[in-house]
Amino acid sequence: MIFLKFDYQFNYQTTKGFTLLELLIVLAVMGLMMGLVGFSLLGGGGAELGSAQRELLGLVQQARARAALSGSETRLIVNNTEGDLDKYHRYVEIVVKDTCSTSGEVKWLVMGEGKYLTDGVYFVPEGSDKSETGNEWRSDAYTIWSNENDDFSLKDLFKGQRELNGENKFRYLAFNQLGNVIFPDSSGSGIQKAPRLVLSVGAPNPTGEGKPLRFDNPNSITGILLRRYGGFAVLELDDFE
Repeated sequence: MIFLKFDYQFNYQTTKGFTLLELLIVLAVMGLMMGLVGFSLLGGGGAELGSAQRELLGLVQQARARAALSGSETRLIVNNTEGDLDKYHRYVEIVVKDTCSTSGEVKWLVMGEGKYLTDGVYFVPEGSDKSETGNEWRSDAYTIWSNENDDFSLKDLFKGQRELNGENKFRYLAFNQLGNVIFPDSSGSGIQKAPRLVLSVGAPNPTGEGKPLRFDNPNSITGILLRRYGGFAVLELDDFE
């Protein structure tokens, strides 16, 4: 009879885990890194400005994707009705163009629910004649829409769609059926400016005739620069002149 002898030898090594202090240090470093990332998105503003910018980035990406998926022009529309200070340059919707194949009638289908920017944050209108700004306001800290003309008006929302020629005025950022952003006309200068959405902390300015918004802090500015064939650049305060 053959006996097999197994000689087991165990080499125990002490495994050292993270101490509570080490875990706290790691968490602190991670928090610092997240803070730096968040600061880079603020463009010199506060937490509310960064929150509004992140939400806007998501809406822009949704509009671009919707255009590519539907094969129809899609617009990110921003309320431009001066008499509605609650929504003026704060309320945003995504709409898709729907053209009737027989009558040619155009309607705009609303995708999801409209959104408001974070309280106290507004889109900066397209020119200095549209709002009151501080003395040291950056010369180019104004929004550039896909169409600079104030001629996009829609009726009230009804059953998920809006018809043309209503009392609600909008500015918009548009994407074509391929999902590429639509640039504004060059106005005969031969140079097309890239669409740019500019945000700032502001307040209603009801006493300012023709200037319903007021922006007092030239350091609370951020934005998004759109690229023609996809992508975007996050604009910080130093990116404005």
